[in-house]
Amino acid sequence: MFQFMAQGHIIPFLALAFQLIKTNKYTITFVNTHKNINKLRSSLPPNSSFNLLEIPFNSSDHNLPPDTENTDSVPYNMAPNLIEATLSFKPHFRKLVSDLVSEENGQRKPLCIITDMFFGWCAEIAQEFGVFHAIFIGGGGFGEKSAAKFGQLVLFFCQLEAKLEQEKNLESPKMFVKLARFKTLQLSSVVRPPVGFDINSEFKADEYLPEGFEERNKISRQGLVVHNWAPQVDILSHKSVSAFLSHCGWNSVLEALSHGVPIIGWPMAAKQFYNVKLLEEKMGVCVEVARGKSCQVKHEEIVKIIELVMNETEKGMEMRRRACEIKEIIENAIKDEVNNKGSSTKAMDEFFNAVLTMRESKMG
Repeated sequence: MFQFMAQGHIIPFLALAFQLIKTNKYTITFVNTHKNINKLRSSLPPNSSFNLLEIPFNSSDHNLPPDTENTDSVPYNMAPNLIEATLSFKPHFRKLVSDLVSEENGQRKPLCIITDMFFGWCAEIAQEFGVFHAIFIGGGGFGEKSAAKFGQLVLFFCQLEAKLEQEKNLESPKMFVKLARFKTLQLSSVVRPPVGFDINSEFKADEYLPEGFEERNKISRQGLVVHNWAPQVDILSHKSVSAFLSHCGWNSVLEALSHGVPIIGWPMAAKQFYNVKLLEEKMGVCVEVARGKSCQVKHEEIVKIIELVMNETEKGMEMRRRACEIKEIIENAIKDEVNNKGSSTKAMDEFFNAVLTMRESKMG
C-alpha cells in the first residue's frame, strides 16, 4: 500500500489495511517517506504484523520547505507542489517492487499493489513486474457525477469560469463544466493554526483566536478549546454530541455518520463542496452554514443554524432521524459474520477473489 502524504489519505488506507488483516490471509506492507512511516508506526497496535518500508524524499529538492513530507507541514497553496514532487518517487518505487519480487530474495510476488489516486504512475511499474494494481480512492464519489452550481465549484473551476467569461466575445469554443465542530450547547472547538502558520508549531492562542477567547471559555465552563489534533472519533462517539461543525472531508463525514451525528457544513477545499451538496440535498443530514476560507459568518447566523439542528425543530429532528438511519446502513455494510456479511465486506471479498483468479490464470 502506497498512500499520498496527507492525514486524510493515510486514515482510509489504514482502515482498509485493518479490515484486510482480519482475514489472516495477507501480509500488508506500507510504503511511504520517513516521517510518514513514523506516523504510521505510531498508529499501529503493538506487535503489529504490518511491514513498513521507507522511500527516500528530500523536499528541498522540489522548492518545498525543509523536512516537508506531509500536507500538515506545507502551506496550503503549496500542496500542488507536494503532489508534483511525488513523481520523484518513481525510480525508488520501481526498485522497491523489484526487490520484493526478486527470486534471489526468495520472496513471493505481491498479490496486489494498492496505491493512492495521485500515484497513477504506479500502474506502469506494477504491470512491468506482472503484479495486479488497484487505485484506492478514500474520498466520496459524488463530485464525479453531479452537476454543481458556480458557488459550489472549487477555486480552480471558478478561476476557469472567470477566464472563459473574459474571453466570451472571442470566437473561441465555450465550455460547460459538469463535475463529470460543536458539542451540545457547551461548545467544543478543535483549533488548528491558520493558513500561513506551521501546523506542527506550538499553539499560540493569542495570535490565532480573538483576544481573551480561551480565558472566557475557561471561566464560564461553557466551552473547551483543544489545541491542534484531537481524538475526533472519541468525541463524535460521546452520547452528549448532537451536531458536528465540519469542513466535510470524507473521513470526517464517515466518522460523524457512523455515530449518527448530523453535520453543520463549512467546506473549505477540494471535494468538500460536493460532499456538502450530497449530505444536504440528497441525504438530509447536513445544513451548510458557509463555503470557503474567505467567507465571514456573523454569530447570529451560526447561532440560528445551531439551534435549527440541535433543538426540537422539525428540520433538526428529521436530520437526526436520517443520521441514525445512515448509521445503521453503515453498520450493516461492514458486518463480517459467518452467515451475515455486509455489502462492503462482500465487495472486498469479491475484489480479492478476482485478483487471486487473475493471478492463478497468469501462473497457469
